[in-house]
Amino acid sequence: MANRQDGGTEAALERLRSECADWPAVSEGLGWGNPTFKANGKAFAVLDGYKGGPCIWLRCDGAEREALLAGEGFFAAPYDRGKSAICRKLEGIDWDELRPLLKRSYERALIG
Repeated sequence: MANRQDGGTEAALERLRSECADWPAVSEGLGWGNPTFKANGKAFAVLDGYKGGPCIWLRCDGAEREALLAGEGFFAAPYDRGKSAICRKLEGIDWDELRPLLKRSYERALIG
């Protein structure tokens, strides 16, 4: 994904950087070839590509995950045996909706 960024993914990457800029213990790097944001060394947001398009991978708990899967633009994160992650397509993303999910994902990475 890092080498295939288009305007939408580049804008999403800048937005993720902006959202996380003031949070303690956050680092940005490449993980699995994708822009990855970590807290205390654990990923909490990954700009990735699944199901034919770019998405953002986030940590979440099981109840939240099930509720999100019923919503538009969300889908189960591949390779998630623990059912503790979700993906949100970039197309039609609502950053006001995503912001609290991103923050909770960050908090889960800090404690988990």
